[in-house]
Amino acid sequence: MKQFKNILLVYDNTEAGQFTLSRAIDLAKQNQAKLTVIQVISKIPHDYHMLSTSVSNNEISKLVSKEHTLLLENAVAHFPETSHIKCKVIMGREFIEIIKEVLRNKHDLVIKAACGLGGRLGMLFGSTAMHLLRKCPCPVWLIKPGQTHAFRQIMAAVDVAPLENDETVLNTQIMELAGSLTRMDKGNLHIVHAWNWVTPDIQHMIPKDIVNVPEQIKNIHAGWLEDLLQQCDLQNLQYQKHVVQGRADEIIPDFAEQHQIDIVVMGTLSRTGIPGFFIGNTAEKILHRMNCSVLAVKPDGFISPVLLD
Repeated sequence: MKQFKNILLVYDNTEAGQFTLSRAIDLAKQNQAKLTVIQVISKIPHDYHMLSTSVSNNEISKLVSKEHTLLLENAVAHFPETSHIKCKVIMGREFIEIIKEVLRNKHDLVIKAACGLGGRLGMLFGSTAMHLLRKCPCPVWLIKPGQTHAFRQIMAAVDVAPLENDETVLNTQIMELAGSLTRMDKGNLHIVHAWNWVTPDIQHMIPKDIVNVPEQIKNIHAGWLEDLLQQCDLQNLQYQKHVVQGRADEIIPDFAEQHQIDIVVMGTLSRTGIPGFFIGNTAEKILHRMNCSVLAVKPDGFISPVLLD
């Protein structure tokens, strides 16, 4: 994944947090990238409240920051050759401080462990993760709790259309990341495109005397997918193509579950989305049903609503 040169890891002291730290360190080493590990403290820990009568809030914040910085440095020190990694503790609302850190230091990837329940019990991605998916200007990699092995089954979810369509650049980014991750983990790549009946894009392409309209439509979408893949580097990749009829917000999560996908690489802005929304409606629905790790990409030129002070 050579395009990432300035990685930001959001650390939490859990088993999932340890795996994300290990993953980020490996990625930084492979790409000779800078790595910053941060922990965001949203409120003063309860143990410190007894000091509030004798110590100012500012001094308490400094004590909390110093203590957690030492814990963070100790966690990083368990790994070899990590003296170059920068550790930082920040006070504030988590998603806002993460995005500000991205903007301030021009990070090109955020890695974080997902904190939701997942499965049939509830959403895998909590409020902080969803805020990042909606508003963080760089790619966001959310790793499912319990993920302690390499990503063997990888999905690239693409929304193909004629090559002159604006989605082409985003699809190319998705394919580059998914292909790079597949090579890095020596995995198997599933390239998935969901299509749903006749759209204005292709209605004029279907002759009126065609009997098997669904098959004709599928062939058009398969052709668009081939056009996209002609622009992608697929050398030394083990991959399969899937052009599946149905709504993307149903097909993508169902396919991920049926094929035991470890990670989905996808865009978070849809060409069918409403201008001004920070995340496409289809992408939002997919993420609400997802039960695996996700690497989410936004198109070039996306501007976060979160601003530096």
